[in-house]
Amino acid sequence: MSAIGVIAEFNPIHTGHVYLLSEAKKHGTVVAVISGNFVQRGDIAIAEKRVRAKAALLCGADLVLELPVTYSMSTAQNFALGGVFTLKAMGCDSLIFGSECGDITELEKACGVLKSGKFSEEAEKLLGSGMTFAAAREKAAELAGLDSGVLKGANNNLAVEYMLAAENIGADFEYFTVKRQGAAHDSQISCKGFASASLLRKKLLEGDYGFCRKYIPENVSGLFTEENTADIKRIENAVLAVLRCRSIQELKGLPDISEGIENKLFSAIRVAKSLDELYNTVKVKRYTHARIRRLALNAFIGTGSAFFMKPPPYVRVLGFNPRGEALLKKNASASPVPVITRAAQTAALNAGALGLFQTECRAADLYSLALKKIKPCGTEYTAKIIKTEC
Repeated sequence: MSAIGVIAEFNPIHTGHVYLLSEAKKHGTVVAVISGNFVQRGDIAIAEKRVRAKAALLCGADLVLELPVTYSMSTAQNFALGGVFTLKAMGCDSLIFGSECGDITELEKACGVLKSGKFSEEAEKLLGSGMTFAAAREKAAELAGLDSGVLKGANNNLAVEYMLAAENIGADFEYFTVKRQGAAHDSQISCKGFASASLLRKKLLEGDYGFCRKYIPENVSGLFTEENTADIKRIENAVLAVLRCRSIQELKGLPDISEGIENKLFSAIRVAKSLDELYNTVKVKRYTHARIRRLALNAFIGTGSAFFMKPPPYVRVLGFNPRGEALLKKNASASPVPVITRAAQTAALNAGALGLFQTECRAADLYSLALKKIKPCGTEYTAKIIKTEC
């Protein structure tokens, strides 16, 4: 049984994602690894992970797995590592992703340059000058001989990270890419029947469901309702309150923190009256807004750095259809890490893995406060596997 992997946030799912899933279907059983309730741009997901998992199953995925918060709200490298490791553990032999270039050869060429000594030498010098990681990488790759401009695209960059991470863990995937159509990443304008997830999140928060129904598949548009829409503004004071209780040492222990930025973060926390004020106060040339947002929300959740740039210690199943269930039964026993389908199974995890699951539980409990209808704590223990018939 051939299995192809997709790594996504589906935040929310839209016509572009459906196109990707339909292309994936041509190559086998589709395994989707999706972000949990906190996402890579340093924000909460627009809808709870199980809402998005159900949408994925109804739009073409066969098996949906969770990317733990340690990876879903992290650097592109750590995000990619968590995703490709999870897919490999579930027996996937290929990986499909969107890209601006739509050309695997160009992406492989970029990977080759990024592994070169010349690139490392140039990147070190540029980072030392205070450039952001993304800008330094693009410029260093150019100086090392990459003349295609491929690293200018956000989706291209993530695709390259998937390929590099897969090579690092020995995942011999066959790669497929779908050229991004219509609206660009984070575009605030719809185009040719496509709208960016960023624009759709904005419209959902504004309550413009009529606009969203044009781009969210009809069979799942009913999942993305006012009741299911999470808004970080609802927990803004809660985030600030928790941050004010964090010590310098706690901030220093956050994943992906360096250059003493914990001191600037600590000082900003003492005076900020809003999250935007906090982010803008901390902002420095070397750190992007997304990286600062991730630091703040990781401090809010209490995420440690124990699993930063290390493979996930378990695979967690969110849902499946009959085809996905068959793949799960076939491959779960061969997984190098435990496969969790019921929360009770986490009792058998080692201390580190159990700690990660407890962080996930805490993230879910805090996320619930951002919903219109707040849920009690403990939903990670009571939520059921999502099962669909097709």
